[in-house]
Amino acid sequence: MTETKPYNMKTLIFFLIFIISTLCCYSQTSMTGAPRQSAALRASFNDIISVGELIKSVKEGNVGIKKIAERSGYAFRGRYHDPELNDFYYEDVYYKNCMVAADGSPIKYGKGNSSVLIAGSVGFGPFVSIRVYNKRAYNYIKSELRNKFHFKTAEVDGKWATLKKGSVVVDVSVDGNAYGFTFYIK
Repeated sequence: MTETKPYNMKTLIFFLIFIISTLCCYSQTSMTGAPRQSAALRASFNDIISVGELIKSVKEGNVGIKKIAERSGYAFRGRYHDPELNDFYYEDVYYKNCMVAADGSPIKYGKGNSSVLIAGSVGFGPFVSIRVYNKRAYNYIKSELRNKFHFKTAEVDGKWATLKKGSVVVDVSVDGNAYGFTFYIK
């Protein structure tokens, strides 16, 4: 008769640690295996206006942009009008976590993700532009456009990139510490 030996306790502990760590890692990924954003990281961008609401507003000719901006905590700075252009060209300037000049350029940055929202009209029609002033916020918005809303790169030209999905176009620009996203219909 053969005698069965008790399991080696050290081996059993290592096996259990392996199983637990494997299950924990699996729960941190989506079905495609991509890491999920942690709640802390998502929460750090809740002071930026919703990209989905910007897209919807542009599709509707900027209808409701004032309410969207105010609901998102943006303050109205005023209407900027370039004196060299006619009355059909204007920009309504909203800001959050910063102080801005009349034309929307930031004067002083506050805590959180400083951003400037500009809704206006130019020769090709209405547009909405959001400018953020840190690279993490820029990467967040760019990720939302590509991964959540499935915008594709249509053109790249130096510091500019154009993303497109259907009739909605987003011009993405980088100028020093200013990262801009301009939404319009084409």
